[in-house]
Amino acid sequence: MEKLTFRIQIIIGIILIIIANVLSFALHNGIFSNISWVIYGLLFIINPVYPERYSNNEKKAKLGVRIAGIICIAVGLFTGFAV
Repeated sequence: MEKLTFRIQIIIGIILIIIANVLSFALHNGIFSNISWVIYGLLFIINPVYPERYSNNEKKAKLGVRIAGIICIAVGLFTGFAV
């Protein structure tokens, strides 16, 4: 299997969030949106990929991507989509 690139991981996340929002709308249950944001954040924490132009400072790029993943998880946990 091919290693995920930054672009593919972003596309997977966008598709995941769109599907979760459609499910939330169709089933009248907002928890799907919250779960999708948490999964999306975990994806970036577990597999910290970044654009190639940031490859000159790999350590800072991975840290930035992991921080972005934590922010996505916070969006999923602290927003009131499921309320």
